[in-house]
Amino acid sequence: MKHKNPPAFPRDERYLGHNGMDLRDYFAVQAMAAIISKHLPQTVPAARRDSLEIEVARGAYDYADAMLSARQETRHGE
Repeated sequence: MKHKNPPAFPRDERYLGHNGMDLRDYFAVQAMAAIISKHLPQTVPAARRDSLEIEVARGAYDYADAMLSARQETRHGE
């Protein structure tokens, strides 16, 4: 299913030339912060950290996609 991905903080893009961060990126940032603070140990060896960071980033976007899906389903049920 294609998600609607509106701007996170809509504003007049004629003024700035863009409409800022989209909602998917905003959700991913919030999810990533929670994942890192709760689950990512600071003692991970440097050799493993790079691949772990990619996994966390992908997971954050998975959460963001789930939030967009839930948002879309909820809005259609109104």
